[in-house]
Amino acid sequence: MKSVVLLYPLAAVMLAALGLYSIRHELSEKATMRLEWVATPALAIAVAAVLLIVSPVQRIEFWILALAVGFFLGALAGSLLKINQDVGQQLLRVARTWDGAIAAALLLLLALVRLVISPKPGELGFGAGIAAFLAAYLTGRYIIARFYKVPRAIHLDMVRGRNPRRTLIA
Repeated sequence: MKSVVLLYPLAAVMLAALGLYSIRHELSEKATMRLEWVATPALAIAVAAVLLIVSPVQRIEFWILALAVGFFLGALAGSLLKINQDVGQQLLRVARTWDGAIAAALLLLLALVRLVISPKPGELGFGAGIAAFLAAYLTGRYIIARFYKVPRAIHLDMVRGRNPRRTLIA
């Protein structure tokens, strides 16, 4: 039974590490496929779900508030992103941003704390609420960037995995 309890936090750490790796395109300003953009919020949601599973619900209103505030702040951050696109190749490129990478790194840190400290179930409900906030932040940021900013972004010819070294326009 102990090994099963350890698997959840270990899975959360692995998913959070993948989430942090998947957002590297924002730090390097490289063009990526549209589908690759969804990886970070999807993995963040999975990490938050795992951490919420191992921390039973004690204060549901705290988690709902964390989700709402996180989504709102993420939507605000997504509306500020500078994005270019290549319509023909379905590539997107964003100016270097740190907020998404910091949120993904904090999510990894929370998962590591849960794995290393390994408190009794229910003791880290606050950490799970913060994980829900970060997942909602990354999700709100993605949704606004993908469905509001991308259709309005200008077209530039790009190559996948390369930085064309052109100025990004809002």
